[in-house]
Amino acid sequence: MNSLFVTSRAFFIAVFSVWAVAACSPQFNWRTVPNPDLGYMATYPDKPAQVTRTMDLIGLQVPLTLQAAQVQGMYFAVGTVPLQGKLEGQGAALRDALALAVANNIAAEKPELVSIQWLGKPVQEISMSGKLPDGSAAFAQARFFEHQGTLYEVLLMGPGQNPAPEVLTSWLGGFSLLGQ
Repeated sequence: MNSLFVTSRAFFIAVFSVWAVAACSPQFNWRTVPNPDLGYMATYPDKPAQVTRTMDLIGLQVPLTLQAAQVQGMYFAVGTVPLQGKLEGQGAALRDALALAVANNIAAEKPELVSIQWLGKPVQEISMSGKLPDGSAAFAQARFFEHQGTLYEVLLMGPGQNPAPEVLTSWLGGFSLLGQ
């Protein structure tokens, strides 16, 4: 009986050790990156790159700034759109257009936005499954909200049915607004 306990304990310790090493995999080299110009801080699994591009959304030319990192085929991104000039008052329509663009990236059906509370404010969230161009399963999870004249998109997208819970928790839990 005692040897069974020792064997079970050794097995548990071995399984836990493998899990712990996998969770701390060097592939996920989490780092907190402040972006004071855009008013947020995010914890990325690798060094992010930033680019601004103009997209045609709702018939308007929309400057979308993305700061993103890609690890294990997963795409971790924060997108921002300044809601100024012709874009003022267009936050909800732009949010819906961005959500549809996310759905189109993984060949998913029209997204259903769900209202939640996050960061002490109302946020619209999508969580969906779809397919990559090669036909394999893909997921996307995104949160959209407006803050101080900017539309924010916090996105995790990648292969598989769902992200690992600890990856999603690290990503969403590592996002915050500066000066709030």
